[in-house]
Order: sequence, then structure tokens, then C-alpha cells
Amino acid sequence: WSEKCDRKIDVPLKKLYTNYKVCSDHFTSSMFLNDLENRLQAHAIP
Repeated sequence: WSEKCDRKIDVPLKKLYTNYKVCSDHFTSSMFLNDLENRLQAHAIP
């Protein structure tokens, strides 16, 4: 996801996975499972 968001972060993958988040601004409404936009579909891509 960091590449899809145009964020090339030079950190180990494990740290990237556990410490970094992608905000909802990077996803279209169709990528969410509900109207609250707090759950992503399994195939969601920023």
C-alpha cells in the first residue's frame, strides 16, 4: 500500500506493517464494506 499511495518509506516490512496506517483519504468509497468507511474490502487498493 505504501507504493500505491506514493509513499516510499525506508523501514523494514515488519515495522511498516505494525506501525504505519493508511488513512481513508487514499481509498474510494467503493473499497469500503459499509457507509461508516471503517472496514475495507479484502481486495481494497489505495
